[in-house]
Amino acid sequence: MAESEKEQLVFVYKSKKKQRAYLYIREKDVFSHIPSGLLDAFGEPQFVMMFVLSKRKQLPKVDVEELSKILKEKGYFVRIDLEEEENMLNVERRRLGLEPLETDKIADYFH
Repeated sequence: MAESEKEQLVFVYKSKKKQRAYLYIREKDVFSHIPSGLLDAFGEPQFVMMFVLSKRKQLPKVDVEELSKILKEKGYFVRIDLEEEENMLNVERRRLGLEPLETDKIADYFH
């Protein structure tokens, strides 16, 4: 791993528009490389935290290797916590008298 990769900083932002949506980028407050449609849907990013990627063996709900690869390729990574979305969707389905959906079916609603 090159020296610059060893000390790669990652900046995490949360969405003000969509609960449980997070944006990971390589440079603080630099959003010019993120597609405008994605930023419009995400809303104004609110800074949450910063960390050194190489010092993390695990991250909650994100695979470290996948994050590293995507940040190198695209410069950003978006995470939406579907587990909570699943719960909200299934609560509403139950309220309407419908059967809850399995996790793989719920993911289809968010692509």
